Amino acid sequence: MDARTHYNTTIIANGSIVQPRVLGKRLLVMSNRAPIHLVGEGSEERIEPTVGGVGSTFLRLLEHSGGMWIAWPGGNKAMKRMAMPPRDPRFTLVFQSLNEQDVSGYYYGMCNRGLWPLMHFMTPNCRFDSSHWANYCSVNRKFAMTASHEAELYDVAWVQDFHLALVPQMLRQRREHLPIGLFWHVPWPPEQIFRIFPWRRELLEGMLGADLIGFHTRAYVRHFLDCCEHILGLEVDRSRGEISYDSRVTRVNDHPLGIPGDFFHNLSASAAVRARARRIRNGLRAQILILGVDRLDYTKGIVERLLAFERFLEREPEYRKRVTMVLIAVPSRTKIAEYAQLKCELDELVGRIVGRFSSGGWVPIRYLYAQFSPEKLVAYYQAADIAMLTPLRDGMNLIAKEFVASQLGDSSVLMLSEFAGAAEELPDALLVNPYDIDGVADTLARAIAMPLAEKRERLQRMRQQVMSNTLERWSGRFLADLTHEENFADVQAAVGP
Repeated sequence: MDARTHYNTTIIANGSIVQPRVLGKRLLVMSNRAPIHLVGEGSEERIEPTVGGVGSTFLRLLEHSGGMWIAWPGGNKAMKRMAMPPRDPRFTLVFQSLNEQDVSGYYYGMCNRGLWPLMHFMTPNCRFDSSHWANYCSVNRKFAMTASHEAELYDVAWVQDFHLALVPQMLRQRREHLPIGLFWHVPWPPEQIFRIFPWRRELLEGMLGADLIGFHTRAYVRHFLDCCEHILGLEVDRSRGEISYDSRVTRVNDHPLGIPGDFFHNLSASAAVRARARRIRNGLRAQILILGVDRLDYTKGIVERLLAFERFLEREPEYRKRVTMVLIAVPSRTKIAEYAQLKCELDELVGRIVGRFSSGGWVPIRYLYAQFSPEKLVAYYQAADIAMLTPLRDGMNLIAKEFVASQLGDSSVLMLSEFAGAAEELPDALLVNPYDIDGVADTLARAIAMPLAEKRERLQRMRQQVMSNTLERWSGRFLADLTHEENFADVQAAVGP
């Protein structure tokens, strides 16, 4: 292995378990989905990356830091182990098997139709079912039992996101002295919204099995502390971010998630990506390229974004034939009715705008309903003059950070929803209220007309922020906070490339 990785490697009996350490701390990570999934059977079986920035982000993290990752592979494949990456093993991936009832009730039921809309403040979309909650508890127990079995070989457990909120307490009951961290990748709603959840006490108590809970923003930390104080009646020290529960103290801090900035910058600088970016520009037949990239999800504000673009074309006819929006929508949760309905609504809206404004070979929207490789996505980042990212609510929005890190020049503009967690770190973006269609249209006109000097100043400040809070720095800070290491820079060096 490359000496720069600072790994100490252990191989146990079956030869397939790789356990590099971070400063001597063996890391055990748990998440709902694995960063890869298996396609095909037998000799035809192959590895493909999963959809989503967080999965790929954590894949790179574990490649750097090593250890073990326990996750559901998707579908109903039997549980197995895999050394990752296969050609140069840095960590072990353990697939947690789930049966059809688990997937239906836990994943499609409680996670996607209950907790997801709840955490994004979208209560009309919430569907709560006691059988789904029972499935959720059962799956969390399975993960906790698997982690408990593996934990004899590990020193730190790091649980990811709302799918496994009960695991910290369940694992604590089995491994009393194991340091357990929980990072919450989505927003945390205000107490008044969270109160509608029928199992609100159980969820909070499950999370409080962790020694450290991390959120993206200070606002989410405040909301969580409010819930623990007012719903559970617990003693909360707001100045220290501490909650006393069950003869223990759980610490709660904001740890905004970073990205591997150098990866995106270097990829953007590659000859192949730069050539692809030029081909994208040349193929659009428009002077100005506006880019939107999202998973197809009702939280992302895609419909509202298109309505704002339509309003812009109505108000600013001089920009017709000069501006084209490239809308990339990554397929997501296609088996859920709300998502199928959103896809139909989006198709109809794109068709209406294209039919209304297209002229002389110019098309106002290029709609791409597909998943893109990092190389292709970065080429679109680089080709774009304006990134228009307008979620109605988003825990962070890594696309905004990836866009900034991928800019080689200083002439691009980031438009960002004020309701994305990234807005707290990127105040130099043009922040918008995605519900204000007229306001977003006005801001788009401002972005196009912005002087080059202002674009340069804004982008340089945002680039400095993104490149200073990298994935390595974020993970180093969280692990240092969890393990009480005084110098998180040492942890950062251990997990960095």
